[in-house]
Amino acid sequence: MAARPNTLHPERSPEEWLGNEIRQWRVLRGYGQDELGALVHLSGDLIGKMERGERRCLPHHAEALDIALDTGGALARGLVLVNMRAALRVGGDSSVATTPAVLPSAASMDGMSPITAPVFRLDPEPNSSVRPGDISHVESAAAVLRSWDNLHGGGGLVRETAVAHLRWVRGLTEAQCGSPLRPRLLTAASRLACAAGAVLLDTGEFAEAGRNLRWATELAEEASDWSARAVSFNLRSRLATWCEQYEDGVTLAELGLVRSDRLTPAERAMLNNAAARGHARLGNRQAALAAVGRSDEAYAQVRAAQESPWMSYYDDAQHHGDTGHAVYDLALAGHAVDDALDRLRKAVDGHSQPFARSRTFSRTKLTGLLLVVGDPDAVLPEAERAAAEVAQLRSHRAMRELRELANIARRYERHSRLQGLHLHIAATVGG
Repeated sequence: MAARPNTLHPERSPEEWLGNEIRQWRVLRGYGQDELGALVHLSGDLIGKMERGERRCLPHHAEALDIALDTGGALARGLVLVNMRAALRVGGDSSVATTPAVLPSAASMDGMSPITAPVFRLDPEPNSSVRPGDISHVESAAAVLRSWDNLHGGGGLVRETAVAHLRWVRGLTEAQCGSPLRPRLLTAASRLACAAGAVLLDTGEFAEAGRNLRWATELAEEASDWSARAVSFNLRSRLATWCEQYEDGVTLAELGLVRSDRLTPAERAMLNNAAARGHARLGNRQAALAAVGRSDEAYAQVRAAQESPWMSYYDDAQHHGDTGHAVYDLALAGHAVDDALDRLRKAVDGHSQPFARSRTFSRTKLTGLLLVVGDPDAVLPEAERAAAEVAQLRSHRAMRELRELANIARRYERHSRLQGLHLHIAATVGG
């Protein structure tokens, strides 16, 4: 009989979070610790210690694990933030410049040298200056924050990391930065502010989310970066709609579409989706459907090679999920039900594990719509999956969506097999 795996505690430290990521990818790919160790020339025992956070994962370990597990570089990106968080813990003086700092490394026990990582001071001196390496780290931090948020939700370690890096990046934008570098710095800072704002939106800290997303817009406009500006307005629109400020949601999406000739097809599709959601919540059926139609037209023009890396998430699953969420609100009122079901099913089927939260949102809405149309055979397995997926996330929004599903289930207990479903769903979120 196989030994029961040790319980991991990813919430306790960045190192243990990364160890949990290694285990999750290993299990997903179907490897034992010894099997994976053989692929990357490490012992199975060392793999286990990395997973438990007892041994530090070095850069070359992360790169080898990424290749063996086909993660798309997720572990190497995660290691960047783990090292940055460690550096922030040991930072002392107030220089914003990057300086080497030796971090304690259990790997030295294996005959390896301790690793070095950049230290980023949180309170830069007025005369300090920004270097290209600082900007590269902002860009990496924004990308990793975004991937963590999509996979785990915004709570816990993700939120803690976002808040720490916001403070650091604000310091960078106030430091000296020569004109050749400043536009790139502003764009990178805008991206990180968007990533952190999205995290705070997901934790339910709406006022802080709004403050940082407005700052992201200001940075993008100062840099004359229309792409970063579009992303910031998209998130501001979604925040407004989430806070039931539907008119503001539509207005912000339309502001993002100003000079749409400078936006890529994926960016135009993204912003039209945001407008469609606001219109749908307002009950403006024709306006919502028209915005969805414009989004479909823009998406048909998307060519992945022509989009920025920031928009690489906008694939078939994301498009059908975003448009499906807008049509969902119309479907609840009896309009475009089949279209909403089709879009949401494509989103659920298409989202891969790195976009676990997006898949959960679409599955929760799909389940609610199946309740409305009265398909108990389809409802029960989807409801079980939705509840299980939400339980794996640290997401205020996902919890709220599941509570909304419980309310719908309470209203649609006409089928005997669905009686008590709302109580089961509510128990999952402790409500």
